[in-house]
Parts: sequence; C-alpha cells; structure tokens
Amino acid sequence: MTVMVTGASGLIGRALVPLLLRNDEVRACVRRPEAADALRAVGAKVAVGRFDDADTLAEILKRVFTLIHLVGGPQQVDDDAVLSANHGSVVTALAAAREAGVRRFVLLSATGASVDSTNRYLRAKGLAEEAVANSGIEHAIVRSTHAYGLGGTWLAATVEGATASPPFVIGDGRQSVAPVFVDDVAAVLAAADDSEAALEGTWALEGPDAVAMADLVALLSAPGDEAPVPLDPAEAASRLEVLGLPISRTAVELYALSSRADAPGAAAAFGVTRTTLADGLRAVAQQTAGAER
Repeated sequence: MTVMVTGASGLIGRALVPLLLRNDEVRACVRRPEAADALRAVGAKVAVGRFDDADTLAEILKRVFTLIHLVGGPQQVDDDAVLSANHGSVVTALAAAREAGVRRFVLLSATGASVDSTNRYLRAKGLAEEAVANSGIEHAIVRSTHAYGLGGTWLAATVEGATASPPFVIGDGRQSVAPVFVDDVAAVLAAADDSEAALEGTWALEGPDAVAMADLVALLSAPGDEAPVPLDPAEAASRLEVLGLPISRTAVELYALSSRADAPGAAAAFGVTRTTLADGLRAVAQQTAGAER
C-alpha cells in the first residue's frame, strides 16, 4: 500500500518514515527544500511546497491508502498561525483526501485536546479532532503526551531550565507529565497504518513513567544543584529567549499544564511496547553526543 505523511520533516516524521518504508511506498510532504534530502535518502518520495490548497494536495494523494497528518504544533508565530497549522491544515487535508479517495486518515493530536480548552493549541487540536471524526473517512486519532527526542522543543526547553543557574521549571512544577519517546509515537502511527481492521476512534499515548515536572527538571540538573525555581509561562518564555531558545506563548502555556493520557491506551491497542523514560533519555543523550562529533 501507499501512505502519505504530511509534516514529514519534523520530530515525529523523521522517526516514522523509515518505519513505514519497511512495508509501504511512502510519499512525504515538506515545506522546505532542504528538508527533502534526508527523506529521499531513506527511500521516500518527497513533494516540496506549502500544499495549502486541497486540489493541489489531492493531486499527490492519488492511489494513497493512508494519510498520516503530522502538520502542526504549538510553536507558531501567532494565534492565527496556531489555528491554521493545527486545524486549518487538517480541514484542507481532509478535503484533499476525500477528493483523492484516500481510505484511512491518521491524525496525531495531543492529550488535553478540546474545543473548550483555554490553550490555543489544544483548542485547535480539539477542532481538528472534531473535523476528522465527522469526515466520513475511516480514521484513527492518536493523542500523544509530550513527545521527546533529538531536536524536540519540549525536551530542549526542559533541559535549558535544568541546566540554567539557578535551574527553573515552567509552571508551578507540580504538573504531572508522562513524556513518550519519539520512536514509540512513530511505532503507534505505523501500526495504525498497518491495521488490517477498519479503524474509527481516539486513543491516547503516554510514556510508562509519570513524574512531576519539577522532579524531572531536578533529575536533569547537575548533582548538588538547588531545587528548580517555578516560573510562570511568560517569565519562563523570557528566560528561555535570553538562553537562545525562543518559545511561543502558546507553547510555554502548554508546557505548564499536566500531560497525561485521557483516552483508551494506544500502546495496548496497537501492540507497542513503550520505552522507559530512563532508556529514552539515555538514547537522546547518545544521539546528541553523536551529532556533536
């Protein structure tokens, strides 16, 4: 079968495309020409462009069985961009999928997604989920907690806080998080594509280890460092910008919230063994060391 991945050059896409290539022909959409080379190197067929128009996207969706939509994220330039990236892109992709006769639509969403959320990103994801559920297309919605891996914004912000002097945590530090390793997210999405049974539902994916955010920052800090200082999202964003990591208001507000599963378990449903937090962080550290050589 043929599968299309939109937003394929991001954190999740880079882990997902090689998994899909084991069983499928993979097409990928990216916006930046420089992002295409690595995907082509592993065997994907890559289209470069914005694809904001459903008719244009439908042209490259011909003979595609599954569309996996990864476009979006909280790190956008303004509120309108948050809505456009996380909801508008889904509406366009669904219209293109219907036009091209795509059989299955897989949406990567976020735990806490709700049309009633006060967080702009989670509200946009809630609207996107609603559009997918009402699309008439066979679908799987996978809500993920904070995904972490090399190059991921949430982990980068967490590490910056842990290694600052003094260390700091976004929010009050009591929020409960169960971060999930990027390879596990990719494995669930690939399994959703491979499913022989028809899919229609929403599942949530969290890592196997839950921890208070302040405890995670303390774990990543140097031995002997003082306890992390809680910062409200606006102050944390200012501190991160000084440290060279600009984070949007929507993103820091998201990071101040708990991030836990809120739907039936995706790992169990799709037969994926989750990576422990210790093993996942060790893998990221090894990847970081390799990239710096």
